[in-house]
Amino acid sequence: MATIEEIEIGRYAKELEEDVRHLLKKYSRIMGWDVPDLDEQAARKLILDALQASVVRVGSET
Repeated sequence: MATIEEIEIGRYAKELEEDVRHLLKKYSRIMGWDVPDLDEQAARKLILDALQASVVRVGSET
């Protein structure tokens, strides 16, 4: 049986994914301003790696 918290977070899963996509677009755009010949695939990977590292750091605070 799922807890009320698990049910509630399930409602937000799609919204969380959209937020991550928004962050990826935001930081890709910012990197594009600073790097003239930006390798978009490499930039996306670096940004996603940084986001994952941030999630781990924030997770360890709780």
